[in-house]
Amino acid sequence: MPRGCGERSLLTLESTRPRVLVADDEEAIRTLVVHLLRRAGFQTVEAADGQYAIEQLDGTEFDAVVLDLMMPRVDGVGVVEHIIETQPRMMEKTVVMTAFSKTAAKERLHHLCSILLKPFDTDELIQLVQSCSER
Repeated sequence: MPRGCGERSLLTLESTRPRVLVADDEEAIRTLVVHLLRRAGFQTVEAADGQYAIEQLDGTEFDAVVLDLMMPRVDGVGVVEHIIETQPRMMEKTVVMTAFSKTAAKERLHHLCSILLKPFDTDELIQLVQSCSER
């Protein structure tokens, strides 16, 4: 095989996989979500707080966002407000994870792709992200 041929194929494969931003301050949950999404064929970028999530959103194009509501520096609502101001169509591609009730979250957040209650079903997470990334 010519030198670099396999590398090009890997780069092409990487660039066609949907890219997902996973923002959660709880390392165990973030690591689990990233692992599940990578196994399902997604590229992932991690953010341990809302400020870093905003920085990633401003510098990278994503096919979907998985976002915890309760995070340090900037919480999930602050990230959602940033998305509304800068990339309103991303709201249709955003899954919010929360330990609060869906009703309470829906009152605060409009036009989201979905709200996922913690603890969550792993298959449901993957299905939601797949659905949101295709919008």
